[in-house]
Amino acid sequence: MKIYPGKIQDLSVAEEADRIYMIGDEKNTISLPKRDVGKKLELGDRVRVFTFYNESRELEATTKLPSIEVGGFGSFRIKNSNDLGAFIDIGIKRDILIPRKEQREELIEGRMALVTLQADEKNRRLFASTRLSSFVKNTDIHYQRGQEVDLLIADKIEIGRRVIINRRHLGALFRQEMMRNLHEGETVKGYIRKIEGHDITVSMQKEGEELILDAADRLLEFLKNNNGYIRLTDDSDPEEIKIRLRMSKKTFKKAVGHLYKKQIVVLTKFGVKLANREQEIVKDDRKKKW
Repeated sequence: MKIYPGKIQDLSVAEEADRIYMIGDEKNTISLPKRDVGKKLELGDRVRVFTFYNESRELEATTKLPSIEVGGFGSFRIKNSNDLGAFIDIGIKRDILIPRKEQREELIEGRMALVTLQADEKNRRLFASTRLSSFVKNTDIHYQRGQEVDLLIADKIEIGRRVIINRRHLGALFRQEMMRNLHEGETVKGYIRKIEGHDITVSMQKEGEELILDAADRLLEFLKNNNGYIRLTDDSDPEEIKIRLRMSKKTFKKAVGHLYKKQIVVLTKFGVKLANREQEIVKDDRKKKW
């Protein structure tokens, strides 16, 4: 069996020595220090480990499992920096280097950095990179428009933000589709908006009728939690609406209109308030057009 560097794997105990177990199979084994295990293992026992290159550039295992594997992405604090590059702690005994050439911009000690973990098997080392687009290949794309996905927020670009979709593909989130300020390394829910070849654009908002119904639900919830009133109107600043309700002004107006038609809210000179009688948007609304 092949033992992959930088991966979490279940391996079997093949041999036992004074301070280490040798794990793998008859053809390939690597060392696992007994101090990392904490209990007695027998030959044939399966143990979950993370593999990395040690100071001697030999593949070694540890039972300390990090939050990132080779090919994955994560946000980590910079421990220190020198002429070689910057170092991060991913949760194993050996810090990971972000070489200077793999830094999109200079990394400063104490700051957070969104990285991908990679293996250099020729030079027998693990390394990290903030140049995410160099390692993400948009192939095997099978998303549908409107599909809900996880978005890992990456670097700023002219039109908005780069994002990692489902920890696998690279996409773009336009600035007007952001419902609040976003930070690199943050994970949010999003929706596929368009796929053109290898280019994917996403949104933080649903589309069409589903968008309006979802916005109406959020507005109604806000009203119920704030004494039945919100000081927003057609003339309110779009940024204020986005900050308070996490929706665009256009969506806000449609959500208000939806609730007004159902006599759930009344419109005043300075805002929107709940109608006197308690009403709810019934679940059937999601099954029929309004």
